[in-house]
Amino acid sequence: LAVLNWSLSNATQRYTAFAIGEGDFVKLKKVFSTALVIHFLYGILLFGIITVIGYFFVQNILNIPVGKVHDAQIVLYIVAFLSFITIMTIPFLGILRTSENFLDIAIVGIIESILKLGIALLIVNLVNSKLLVYSLLLMGISLLSLLIYICIIKIKYKIVAVTFRLYDKNHAKDMFSFLSWSLLGSLALTSRNEGVQVIINIFFGVVRNAAYGIATQISVAMSILAQGIIGSISPQIIKSAGSGETSKMIFLMRTMSKFAAFSTSIIVIPIFFQCPTILKIWLTNVPEETVMYVRMIIIFGQIMLFSAGIQTVFDALGKVKIYNIWVSFILILNLPIGYIFFKLGFPSYTIIIVGMSLELVSLSVRLNLLKKFVAFSIKEFYFDTIFRVCFPAIFVSFIVYLSGFFNLNSLLSLLLSFLISFTLYPLVIYNFSLEAKQKELLSGMFSKITKRKLKE
Repeated sequence: LAVLNWSLSNATQRYTAFAIGEGDFVKLKKVFSTALVIHFLYGILLFGIITVIGYFFVQNILNIPVGKVHDAQIVLYIVAFLSFITIMTIPFLGILRTSENFLDIAIVGIIESILKLGIALLIVNLVNSKLLVYSLLLMGISLLSLLIYICIIKIKYKIVAVTFRLYDKNHAKDMFSFLSWSLLGSLALTSRNEGVQVIINIFFGVVRNAAYGIATQISVAMSILAQGIIGSISPQIIKSAGSGETSKMIFLMRTMSKFAAFSTSIIVIPIFFQCPTILKIWLTNVPEETVMYVRMIIIFGQIMLFSAGIQTVFDALGKVKIYNIWVSFILILNLPIGYIFFKLGFPSYTIIIVGMSLELVSLSVRLNLLKKFVAFSIKEFYFDTIFRVCFPAIFVSFIVYLSGFFNLNSLLSLLLSFLISFTLYPLVIYNFSLEAKQKELLSGMFSKITKRKLKE
């Protein structure tokens, strides 16, 4: 759902950004109203797909403990409705991101996090039906978030009308095509990520599912950190494409990938090395192979961020069809190839290695596809977004690794690892990895945040 949310909101953001850039607020109202109708239809479609196909999987394929199948079916219907709510939230997020209103997005995110913490504390004290209560309350939080977004748009954005009545067929045709191809890419990525859970369940059971699920929670946290950067730079890429500033667009593309990787690396480097300690504090009883899953997912997540800016450029250019056909095909290969390896007796983490390999292939394909539409240097991209990202990460990782030989107790070792990463890593990045223009852009981003806080 997170993948679907961000991908489709980027698609909506493209059309609202162009309308705002043109200063055509009548068009903006029609675009937003049309987006609401399209997302409503997509939401209904997704609800149907989850309930029908999901029911078949629960009944016939998944390994679910005896006595829990009925609960799983109910949870499936809850998730289907949750998916519908998530889809309907997307146009509102698109408006907020287009106007670079990240403060309100952050506030809603904080409210969600506090409420989810409350749920976690609540279900600990429940004796029965923990899964059902958890699912229902999560759905309630999503519905509350949608209502808050609706209120924000109605109060702060008078230029936008929250209604289906301004639906425009001419805009719908173009937007429907764009959103359909974006949806294909999102579903391919979701099937790649969540399909792994299904295959692991079939071959290795629920214990491995638990281990992989814990690892993916850390991956989701990584993506949330990265999306703050991606969300702040995406509107600038779209505006650059709209004004024909190709060189600036490519520069921002490289910068987005670098900044996204940097923003997560500073956190995940100490997590990578201190994973056993963190998991023991967090879970007490750690499922088998969880440490390996977490470490591999961290590497996988960093590899995916190399491509962070490329999709935004394709969205900005409107070349989503060819992009999503190629990328979707490559990503979906993860499941059949992983299935074959499992049939041959390979261990459960093999499918993550397959995913990493395909992601690197996908990066090369993305860059060569982009080369057909925009003149830029692929070698420069590799140097700037891979070498200049990987070198600081490897260097700081080596220092954190050496700190493990100090024979400190686990808690002090954990604190030292984070201290090294938080102090040394930014210095290495700033002095080695950033170009002069990227330093200016970074200073500008911090300046905006500071000004907003002062205004508050």
